[in-house]
Amino acid sequence: MLNERTFATILIKVIKVIRIKGAFFFPTLVCKLTLYLNGCPYGSGLRACGKVYLRANKKNSIKLGQNVTLMARYLTNSVGIPAPIMIECIGGGRVQIGNYSGLSSTVISSRASVDIGNNVQVGANVRIYDHDFHSLNYVRRRKGGGDQLNIKSSPVVIGDDVFIGTNAIILKGVSIGARSIVAAGSVVSLKLIPADSLVAGNPARIIRSNINVDI
Repeated sequence: MLNERTFATILIKVIKVIRIKGAFFFPTLVCKLTLYLNGCPYGSGLRACGKVYLRANKKNSIKLGQNVTLMARYLTNSVGIPAPIMIECIGGGRVQIGNYSGLSSTVISSRASVDIGNNVQVGANVRIYDHDFHSLNYVRRRKGGGDQLNIKSSPVVIGDDVFIGTNAIILKGVSIGARSIVAAGSVVSLKLIPADSLVAGNPARIIRSNINVDI
């Protein structure tokens, strides 16, 4: 027979599981409805938890593959999630996320394109930008200087099975090869990262190559 302490422990665990399961219902529904109304396709198994903002600029500007998970809630992720997920497309920008990929409190902003492959894990508070947000010319940044008309952008490509650690920043024009790892807190501006690489630092550099050779 269960004693009172054991029963209380089991009850707490059951309640926690119910809360976690229930936390996905409404955000997932909102995500699917938002994508549908904007003409943006998504695969089966889409799951969302917490605050998720999807800002599509036109049909097909956001595409999510099968079994994509979007997490932005403390209860379901212990890494530390202070912010919502935001995926925005500006102008001709587009964002595509492959099958079985997951994001936690990630911000993706695109004026060109951001392509994320299959089985990619993006850690908490990662930022992925394919543009500079402002002109790099100080005269253009002045009021009336045409700042927003002179912003540089370049596609970002993240290959299959890549793992991006928490608080990393991926900047415009970066291409990360399959199975590579971006260490936590890295600021990545390297234009071409070969497959199976470990990159770290600010600015990030390649620390190791062929990291998966033993596997």
